[in-house]
Amino acid sequence: MAIALVTKPDQHMTGLLRYALSIYEPLRARRVEIDLVHPRSPAPEAVARVGRAVGLDTTAFFHSYPVAVRLGGASLCHLASQTLATLLLFQRLPPTVVTVHDIIPYLVRDDPRFCTYRHLGDCFFDRLALAGLRRAKRLIAISEYTKRCIISVLDYPAERIHVVYRAVDTEAFRPSPVPAAFRQRYGLEADCQYVLYVGSEDPRKNVDGLVQALALLRQQLPAVQLLKVGAAHFAAERARLLELVTDLGLEGEVRFFDHVPDEELALWYNAADVFVLPSFYEGFGLPALEAMACGTPVIAANRASLPEVVGPGGVLVDPDDVEVLAERMTELLADPEQRAAASRAALRQAARFSIERQARETMAVYQEVATR
Repeated sequence: MAIALVTKPDQHMTGLLRYALSIYEPLRARRVEIDLVHPRSPAPEAVARVGRAVGLDTTAFFHSYPVAVRLGGASLCHLASQTLATLLLFQRLPPTVVTVHDIIPYLVRDDPRFCTYRHLGDCFFDRLALAGLRRAKRLIAISEYTKRCIISVLDYPAERIHVVYRAVDTEAFRPSPVPAAFRQRYGLEADCQYVLYVGSEDPRKNVDGLVQALALLRQQLPAVQLLKVGAAHFAAERARLLELVTDLGLEGEVRFFDHVPDEELALWYNAADVFVLPSFYEGFGLPALEAMACGTPVIAANRASLPEVVGPGGVLVDPDDVEVLAERMTELLADPEQRAAASRAALRQAARFSIERQARETMAVYQEVATR
């Protein structure tokens, strides 16, 4: 069985590339015949240049919603993300498995608070990708929540959807001391406590709710700052968030770090006293898992996939209740013994999501397709 694992050609480490590598590397180590391949953009470079000049990156667009890919002699294809399923409509592929991380943009398309379609092209191609999913031999859902969403939207047979949870690399994400040079470089003071959020300003992430909770928290514990790590991606939401920070008098207390080296990410988790992921929607919630693997106490929303991932390893709260979120953060930050117990619970939960388990379960899906 020769497997082509298709993923976007990201130049920097992204969540999708990390996922693809977390399958590719352990399977290659087992001597499985698997290759990473990337889709091709159909737009000539001259057209791509014109597109970039008017603010449309056609190359990046067709890497997300591809219409062509070279697979060599692969006998099985694995598309590492649901948007890549447009390939199934435009090209004849060998038996194909698709990983569905989430279909949240489609689920919230009619909600003005959460809709992130930028233009008709996004909406059109996202629907094409959903149509392509119906042609897959098997789907891998990264949570039971995502599986339920697929069934409800696509009416895809439940028996052909396999839940394979994401994994965390415990070699990279683990408890470790934070070098003084790191703290100095980013201005992390010893007499301050830090709440960490990792991700974008996607409105479904509820970062504004976290900022409001910080304002309440600081009435009890004034020496606490919020560190927001990750590129904005949504310029209008960043502007709205900055306005909220100003309105609440939190300038300098909410700090934005847009571009941090991937190899430093684990240090951010280890430098934090508490990690918070207050999202209304998550297909999985990988930052919560990475934080738990570092032994950082986690508070997460009790919505979507997060109860599956965080489980007994963290504290679950209603993301609509800013006051309760502030109370839970205050309790953890004010009580070292409670933080230590939360850290131990986080590590126990994170141990369930190993790279080896993910590779083994993914390989089982391949084998099921190959024998049908």
